[in-house]
Amino acid sequence: MNFSTYQEKAKETIQKNASEDKHSEIVPFLGIIGEIGSVVTQLKIKFRDGEAYVAFKIKLAEELGDVLWYLSTIATQNGLSLEEVATQNLAKIHDRFLVDDVSSYKDFDSIYPELERFPDEFEIEFQCFTENGKNKLKIIDKSDNQLIGDPLTDNTYEDDGYRFHDIFHYGYLAALGWSPVLRKLLKKKRKSDPTIDENEDGARSQITEELVSLFIYHHALDHDLLKYSKSVDSGIIKKVQNLVMNTEVSECSGKQWEKAILNSYAMFNQLRENNGGRILVSKKNRALIYLGKK
Repeated sequence: MNFSTYQEKAKETIQKNASEDKHSEIVPFLGIIGEIGSVVTQLKIKFRDGEAYVAFKIKLAEELGDVLWYLSTIATQNGLSLEEVATQNLAKIHDRFLVDDVSSYKDFDSIYPELERFPDEFEIEFQCFTENGKNKLKIIDKSDNQLIGDPLTDNTYEDDGYRFHDIFHYGYLAALGWSPVLRKLLKKKRKSDPTIDENEDGARSQITEELVSLFIYHHALDHDLLKYSKSVDSGIIKKVQNLVMNTEVSECSGKQWEKAILNSYAMFNQLRENNGGRILVSKKNRALIYLGKK
């Protein structure tokens, strides 16, 4: 039986309530809360009685069926198709957890002149130094030993290591093939297409990228800078995707964003712990690799 057929059959069993009509749509919401409690009760009994509870699967199926009825009723009363809800949910969770094939990643540079493309792979070095009693950092392109951008500080009252945060931009470049900030710093803006240069590589996109980095950073502060994290909260991923929804990187999946974030923070923590070091930025392998201090 498909969801559409189930929803039509379930609709025939929706009962009129004795209370006012305005309460009729509330009852299924309250009902599903009760049924979820019944589902959890089955787990409690399973824990309590162990293998002796031979009716576990039968009872669990019954309670899950009741949950499904309430879900179907809520959808019906609000003009939603249960079939479409299920389809949209599968697309959402597929994007979040399964889209992880490197060959499927979008190459935002492929149609542009070589001089406007990010390198497939290059090495940079984060060099720390002290000036006027303040900890500073410079990033060196190891291909020509030239400085990339200006020296950085934490831009705050405390020494919290945020001066290393440019690694996040390199993480986006490596994992997603995207970074308006680095297009400017590396002189890789796609000027051959004025529309793309303005809308994708311009100031607004650069600000969006910085906002994304700061947003994730404040989340990471509450999770020990993701030192021991194997995943990123789906709510955070969704908010990041909302922030970039009007840019080309909106085509990247939630799973790709998660990999970019976790890889970037692994490098961020190594750079802080070692007070700098060399990083291989590999777009072809969609990853950053810490190479050590020297």
